[in-house]
Amino acid sequence: MIRSKIAISSEDYYSCELTKKIPVRVSILAINGAEGLGFYEAVDNRNESLEKYVEQMRKSMQVVNIKITHKSPSRYWTRVTHKLDFPSIHETILESGSMTILPIVIENGVQYHTILSPTPDAFRKLLKQLKERFSTINLRALSSKPTDTLQELLTDKQYEAIALAFQKGYYEIPRKCTLEELAPILGIKRVALQERIRRAEQRIVENQLVYS
Repeated sequence: MIRSKIAISSEDYYSCELTKKIPVRVSILAINGAEGLGFYEAVDNRNESLEKYVEQMRKSMQVVNIKITHKSPSRYWTRVTHKLDFPSIHETILESGSMTILPIVIENGVQYHTILSPTPDAFRKLLKQLKERFSTINLRALSSKPTDTLQELLTDKQYEAIALAFQKGYYEIPRKCTLEELAPILGIKRVALQERIRRAEQRIVENQLVYS
């Protein structure tokens, strides 16, 4: 099994074009045929951006219907039905024999997908079809072990540092210990521990996120 993280953008694709112009982050949480359910967040924390995005969605020829199911000051939950004259990005992924792990995140003109492909051949077909149909394809991460455990993801020293920090309450709010208190337990200086933990956190975040 191949796990990939791919950033995809395309001209004349409504969600890409609108998020390029309006500071809104879209998270698609469920897909049922042409219908997508998710929420919009204003990157600039302005409600006006959400209202503008919804207004432009309603004007788009590629959107059949948009319904706001819930509103909060910073987030709109929506149900959107689209109609495209070409296969969507999601349909293209399914057509290749692969599948997207939801959510799909769309921001600044780019859709971010985490994708599972059953075989290397399916992954090659996926890339070929995406490149044929859409403007820009950026492979951000690739793994043949999509079910890596934390111990497999990190070095032994990184895992030891993260596990100790978690066990001692470093990640609780408020923190129950400091790096100065943890470093002597591992027999290293605070600066070395800080770097080790930050490198571990970076690897964990890179492994989980579909956008930076």
